[in-house]
Amino acid sequence: MEHQLRVYHDRSYLGSLPAKIKQELSKHSLLSDKDKSVKFCGLIVADGIAHVFSPRNATLNNSDEKSLKSQASQLIQAIYRYSLISNSIKNANDEGSELIGDSQLGLIIELVTDFQKNGLYTHKYSVSVKNTGKPDWKKTISNSITFLSSRGPVYFDIHGKKQHFNQDNEISKIHAGILTILFERFGWLFSNASNSLLKLKMVDRCKLSKNNQLSLITKEMNNVYSDRDIRLLSNLRRFITSEIGRDSSVEIMGIRSFHVMWEHMLSRVLDHVIDVNKLLPKPSYKMLDSHGDVKVVDANRNGQRTDIVVKQPEHEHYCVIDAKYYGAHSIESVPKWEDLVKQFFYVTALKIIIPSGALVNNAFIFPGEQGPVKSIHMRNQSDSTLLDSTYPPITCYYICPNDVISAYIKGQKLKDQPLWYLPVESAVS
Repeated sequence: MEHQLRVYHDRSYLGSLPAKIKQELSKHSLLSDKDKSVKFCGLIVADGIAHVFSPRNATLNNSDEKSLKSQASQLIQAIYRYSLISNSIKNANDEGSELIGDSQLGLIIELVTDFQKNGLYTHKYSVSVKNTGKPDWKKTISNSITFLSSRGPVYFDIHGKKQHFNQDNEISKIHAGILTILFERFGWLFSNASNSLLKLKMVDRCKLSKNNQLSLITKEMNNVYSDRDIRLLSNLRRFITSEIGRDSSVEIMGIRSFHVMWEHMLSRVLDHVIDVNKLLPKPSYKMLDSHGDVKVVDANRNGQRTDIVVKQPEHEHYCVIDAKYYGAHSIESVPKWEDLVKQFFYVTALKIIIPSGALVNNAFIFPGEQGPVKSIHMRNQSDSTLLDSTYPPITCYYICPNDVISAYIKGQKLKDQPLWYLPVESAVS
């Protein structure tokens, strides 16, 4: 029986959650705002229910179960895809993506994907045959009567070997049992899960203990040679070992700091993204060396690193975009002063390395279908005028996380992207 599915939002308050889920979130330090709200995107499976936490402000249609399953599936697939490259995109300026249970998530997806592509494990063995199959010339020469002819030796019987394939074996039963567990727990993650589950339930189950199953798999690995068989058997062994070592009936897989993944996904789905970080000015320090001489020392780790810069292909028009994982639905949930300072400064820094007279715009992207914040300005306190010439205004956009996730897992660009290069007055009108 497939698990039920319940979907919530990252940053939602704890009051709406079951006690066991609250306990699990607290256990893994997945709470914020003095432990009043969730800080987690991903999946918690407990008591036959899959609890999925979507990004904040993502649109959820709780009356459409099919839509919820699709959104939940795409989120978990996106987290898995991100986990494959997360180590390579971390840097000293990030607090880290803090993935949780990503190795187990990868194992689950790999086992199911392999089954959908290749089917159940098939035990291969050879039988000795005569006058059929692949000839075994060494055995034939040793055991057959030979007659010489003008064309060479003639053998009455040619010994050979023939491959047989058998799915009625303990390894196949172990494989089927594991897949049944996975489809029952995570069937909503995969297409055609119900049909797969029906087929698997027709296969007999292995009645050996888990330790004996591990021994049998290890023995089988000594007799296989194909990459697929070796990897599959290794994954089966990993799964059984993880089941033995589990000290809880709860499974948790996801990401604590979704803002890092939010930035990464947007950098992959926006058009015309360029890399300027290696070109930006970096801080240098005049320091005395051991001889008392003044040396200029670059602090590469403290260098500037913009989130995203896009450039219009036909013109020298740029936009510095910061992916902000803020609620941005009230003055209390908008970016703080330190966020604004960095954004103003990145525009100044970019102008140093691009052609003189090039147009540079400034933008924030928040998660959500829409929101009240249109642009951010600095205002003179004495006469209330906007200081846009000194502080480049920051245009604010809202993009639904579901749209970003869908494009990301498909390796596509986001449809209907904003016109980043328009002046702020036009962009927000």
